[in-house]
Amino acid sequence: MSVFDVGSGTIIPALVVLAIGFLVGIVLKKTVKLGLAILSLVGLLVATGYINLQLSEPSTATIYRVFSAVPQAASQASTFANILPITSAAFLVGLALGVWKG
Repeated sequence: MSVFDVGSGTIIPALVVLAIGFLVGIVLKKTVKLGLAILSLVGLLVATGYINLQLSEPSTATIYRVFSAVPQAASQASTFANILPITSAAFLVGLALGVWKG
């Protein structure tokens, strides 16, 4: 008898976990690419002098407000990460495929 016998019902959950890993890999790759594009655009605009990075009082207040919300966002992200089957081999294979081919 095979390990992944269709009749035993073990292949369908493995494929679902593989698909979830693939989708998370695609989202991760797109997010990193977008972040790098934004960072390089800001760097280019600073280098050419179109924007100035001197912060005014309202800007620093906004930055402090954003960073004060980071612990709450991190706790929500860790809750979401606990849902993902990150210890599954199928998830890791799907994640690798999503990052590579996505």
